[in-house]
Amino acid sequence: MSIASASANVAEPKRPPFQPFQCHICHSRFTRHENLKRHAALHNRSPSNASLPCEFCSATFSRPDLRHRHMKKKHAEFEDPRPRKRRQSPRQAPSPPAQAILQAEKSRLASRGSEGSEEEDAQFLTDILAQQPQPSTATSESPSISHLVTADLGPSPLMGTSLLDPSAGFDVQMHPMDIPHSTTSFATDLSCFNFDQATPEEGFFPMSLPHLQDDWFPSNNQITRGCDLFFTHVSPFVPFLHQPSFDPSQSANHLVLGMLCLAYQYGEDPDCGDQRGSGQSLSSRTFHRARALVASDEEGVEDSTLVQHVAMVQAYFLLELYSMMYLCGKKDSLYGLKTHSKIISLARSSSMVQPTFTNTSEATEDLDSLWHEFIRAESHKRTIFAVHQLDTLWYQFLSIPRLLSHLEVKHELPCPEDYWAAPTSVQWAHRQLVNKNTGSSVPYPDAIRRFLSPEGDPASIPAFDSYGAINITHFLVSSAREISGWSTMTGMLSMERLEPLRTSLLALSPFIHSHPEASNPSHLGEATWETAMIELQMWSPSHTGGIVEGSMDAVMHQLTFLPSSCEFLCEADTAKTIQPHVNWFLQYLDMEPVPDAEAPWIILYSYKAFMIAWQLVRGGVADAMKVVNVQDGDSEGALAWAREAFGRRQRWQLGKIALACLDTLTA
Repeated sequence: MSIASASANVAEPKRPPFQPFQCHICHSRFTRHENLKRHAALHNRSPSNASLPCEFCSATFSRPDLRHRHMKKKHAEFEDPRPRKRRQSPRQAPSPPAQAILQAEKSRLASRGSEGSEEEDAQFLTDILAQQPQPSTATSESPSISHLVTADLGPSPLMGTSLLDPSAGFDVQMHPMDIPHSTTSFATDLSCFNFDQATPEEGFFPMSLPHLQDDWFPSNNQITRGCDLFFTHVSPFVPFLHQPSFDPSQSANHLVLGMLCLAYQYGEDPDCGDQRGSGQSLSSRTFHRARALVASDEEGVEDSTLVQHVAMVQAYFLLELYSMMYLCGKKDSLYGLKTHSKIISLARSSSMVQPTFTNTSEATEDLDSLWHEFIRAESHKRTIFAVHQLDTLWYQFLSIPRLLSHLEVKHELPCPEDYWAAPTSVQWAHRQLVNKNTGSSVPYPDAIRRFLSPEGDPASIPAFDSYGAINITHFLVSSAREISGWSTMTGMLSMERLEPLRTSLLALSPFIHSHPEASNPSHLGEATWETAMIELQMWSPSHTGGIVEGSMDAVMHQLTFLPSSCEFLCEADTAKTIQPHVNWFLQYLDMEPVPDAEAPWIILYSYKAFMIAWQLVRGGVADAMKVVNVQDGDSEGALAWAREAFGRRQRWQLGKIALACLDTLTA
């Protein structure tokens, strides 16, 4: 390098830090575009608009915070240490509802003729309203609603829209309500609210604003019929309430209402003369009332006993199940998923995931007392297993990560159904003596280890209810989903991980199929196991494709339009492996009438199995639907058979969605 060039380099001034944004007027440079925009506004503003001059120099500012920052940096010795009085901005003026309240109050004062001038009273009310926190956006009609929602359910990413978005277009469909006259903050027009048709904005209102609900409660006749319907149609797949000892008059009201909202999906309202459709209306009304009541009752949950905690979790569970599996829509499912998170939080905070221990010092020789203690502990245990089951279902259907690990569930496996269904304490004790069940039951995590471990001996596990086997099946199929997700992300297939799951499912089969149909009217155990075997052989494209849904109707549409590769399915080995499990669902769907206690997610299992069978028929696989008398290659006949099978389930929303999805298919 020459001396001249070196001298030139030395003489060149040091370049400032990298600042890509330059002002075209004064050529100042900035690191961020936002800083340039703020600087450019100084050139465009006339001196008359610079209304905030510095008192100690010639600088002017457009915003108080900029002047305050300037004062701290340049004139710190002159800064007034006293707190500055904040100016009232235009958005702090009373909102339109507040103005309506003011006008109503002025009219009331004028008609009342009270002492003192109405101007003074109105000014006092104005001062009170001005002190209330105002909404930050013009779309918020009530300053307390968003706060109440957050306080009730906590922050959640599931609520992505404004609670009071005026574009929501609510209809006026409310049950009659008695709102106290003293509740002036809600004396404004509520015509934009709709408590019957849930939307993302109003989906939490009954839970968050229980004081807006009426005092309606079902009649004794409705409760009696509803409990009968519940224990006939719902309890077999949600077996955490003990029918022989259940007394609705001694149970929490929110739990009774949660039972009825599911029960009347299977029957009509006796107070309406069993009119067709009256059951659905009563189901909806009890659902909304239960949401308001359980939110109100939860306010004192910190001081509740374990029994009260269990009842609250049970009520929330039933409401979640109703919103996710019976309403099904995306808007209603937001409430269901939000409630699911709340259930897990309540279960952890109240130590419900831990078993209950009876104090031996308080042991009694009274058989009835021992029996009721057993019922409380078993109901507690089964409630946690029900929550665990839903947690794995949302993972399987919606690809939503699980919130409850199987390692957290410290309970033993559920007791045999024979013990649980005993109608009296004497029969309960007699059945235990006759069965001579040796050894204590096995905790749930230990049972899973015994099925997974090559050295484990599942046959050594004492007798347990099929509900425990169902939960073990859910754990195994969720593990298969995790492996499929891992393989999809890494591009590596890990057969050494899949093989133990397949072996465990085969070892679990005797525990699933050993229960007679009379004691297992829901067929839930078999359906869960058969689905697990299909999942293990053929990964769901909705999972491996990275698709995450938020409602059951979206899941069914994905099952319709994103089926597995027909070429893969029609391979001889694959078709032969999955055909027996698909045939089980085809035969199940062909049964008439529909089983009394069919779990709603069995419809999803069955629909997926039919989609596989339909592709096999279209692919020319022999005997693909022979078990239900559909000829090879007759895809139109397969669709006609499916419409008839799912048509028997169109009373429920999932059945209607299945029929709508079938109408989009062409032979």
